[in-house]
Amino acid sequence: MSVEKQARIVIVEDDPDVRDSLCAIIAALGHQCVAFESAESTLAYQELDQCDCLLVDFNLPGMSGTDFLQELQQAQNPPPACLYTGRVDPRIHDAAAGLKNTTVLEKGSDSMSIVTHLQRLLQQSR
Repeated sequence: MSVEKQARIVIVEDDPDVRDSLCAIIAALGHQCVAFESAESTLAYQELDQCDCLLVDFNLPGMSGTDFLQELQQAQNPPPACLYTGRVDPRIHDAAAGLKNTTVLEKGSDSMSIVTHLQRLLQQSR
């Protein structure tokens, strides 16, 4: 019997309620959640290069989610990421399409959609 590795998922979300909800979903899946309220504080995280995937709000104060993910693209092997947005805008999808291993998920998606999306991201990181 194989035991799946506990993944480390990094959340970058400025809204504390959304951040807490996402962490609860991740914990229910048996994974570790490390959450930050800004891109800048996430970049200071010493173990960022050890995360399995990221769930990043598009509209963050300071550095935007897209700018943050572009910064991470400088790494040799950036983790898969999901740009999480409350705005329906084709430009967001275009921006994500230019980033390696990055998808878009709209806020308001039900828990099952979030779980499915996270599982796909984790499969990419293995």
